[in-house]
Amino acid sequence: MRFIAAVFIAVFLVGCGYKPVSKITKDMIGDDIYVHVTIDRADPKSSVWIADSIKEGIVSRLNRKLSSDKNAKTKIIASVKSVSLQALLYDEDGYVSLYKAILKMEFDTKFENGKIYKSVTTGEYDFTISQKIKDVRYADSVISETDRYNAIKEASKEAFDEYLAALAVKGFKNVSNNH
Repeated sequence: MRFIAAVFIAVFLVGCGYKPVSKITKDMIGDDIYVHVTIDRADPKSSVWIADSIKEGIVSRLNRKLSSDKNAKTKIIASVKSVSLQALLYDEDGYVSLYKAILKMEFDTKFENGKIYKSVTTGEYDFTISQKIKDVRYADSVISETDRYNAIKEASKEAFDEYLAALAVKGFKNVSNNH
């Protein structure tokens, strides 16, 4: 029974012209991509972490090569609009034990054909803080540099995934309109 259901779903998806988001996005952006993340003067460390995360996403999720500005078919300029940490949960003593990192980014993409696509995305990541110091009460509410780094990195991955999904929808709409 499972085999029949699996075959039916496979035939249905192929018959509908299903195409994964990564495939649509790969087709749109080409092989060589230049990525630049504008450094935020208020928080330069976060910008570097975000740049690393986006470049890692291009290579690992899309299996594309990073290129120099001159040789790239597609250029992605990303900028951080805002980074904030929001308290979500307090312990019995009133200290924050759970935070949410919220990252808002803008992606400006210039394609080989000269068209430009702009997208504003948001990434979020909930995290608990490290509680390494038990004797000092205020230590339970302090966000370590490592916690902040991991939270911003994970939020940037989500913002990048949202960007890829928006790009795929745009690509799908363009393909649909051409037929």
